[in-house]
Amino acid sequence: MQDGWKAVAKNSKDIQYEMPGSMLKIKSVGINGFRFPISNFSTDRIKYTGARAKATVDIPQKMRGANMSRTTIGLTESLSEVKRIEDLASIMAKKILAAHEYSLTSRVILKGEGFMYTESPVSYLDSIERFNISERATRTRHGSEDNMLGVTVTGISTCPCGAELMKTKLESDVEKITPTHMQRARLSLFIDFHGKVLASVDDLLDIAYQSMSGSVYSTLKRADEAFVIYNSLRNTKFVEDIYRYAINTIYMKLAMVSNVRAIYARAESFESIHGYNAIASGWLDWKSVEESMKPSK
Repeated sequence: MQDGWKAVAKNSKDIQYEMPGSMLKIKSVGINGFRFPISNFSTDRIKYTGARAKATVDIPQKMRGANMSRTTIGLTESLSEVKRIEDLASIMAKKILAAHEYSLTSRVILKGEGFMYTESPVSYLDSIERFNISERATRTRHGSEDNMLGVTVTGISTCPCGAELMKTKLESDVEKITPTHMQRARLSLFIDFHGKVLASVDDLLDIAYQSMSGSVYSTLKRADEAFVIYNSLRNTKFVEDIYRYAINTIYMKLAMVSNVRAIYARAESFESIHGYNAIASGWLDWKSVEESMKPSK
């Protein structure tokens, strides 16, 4: 029975290779919303669940359509061939470019979810924190490769301005700890590489959490809660502070890596005493970050 259907496919005209009605070149043809498991990349510290991908190639002017099944086959095969999750989008882009012999460029955008296992700071209770991972890879027929790796985490931001106001009002300077408004905040970090990804998700997660005023926990006893509040108040930060700390820390971590092109950070504070959120964001090319790290004259 299966052989019969294979014969049907073999004897049928492949209309993807027909001349199109319009000779417009299409630079991006492919699939979006392709979902797949990434649990095989889990470690003792991090448990990955699922991801979705957008995968595209370009097609010639004289070709009516791309062979979509080649793309899904390439994406699926990559899951069992890749060892590091940081290389997943890159290998996917490589495989689909090889599968579409008529294409000059391939591109894969991947967005996934993971959970980091940690402990509450005093009671050492198990705590599970969710984060997102993002990857983007572009490959060309002549061998050029660009990759981007990123994470998004949730933490705490505590306002330095509010702390200063309360310090004045309460005339308190005991350890310079004064009340202020605090709220959840979200930080996204992305690194753009020309070539192979030379950073890890673990590194980015550590940098992201260190950049905040404090960490959030799914489980807190009273002693843990007191510790989290106290330490967050000792570490007040504007979103601008979070942004700069993250960028500077990434630079110090990757100062000897030669293929970093740019860094992106986006800090957003879900303000507790305002009807809006505060944000600081932007891409910085590597040279600009290097210049900012030089001592001022």
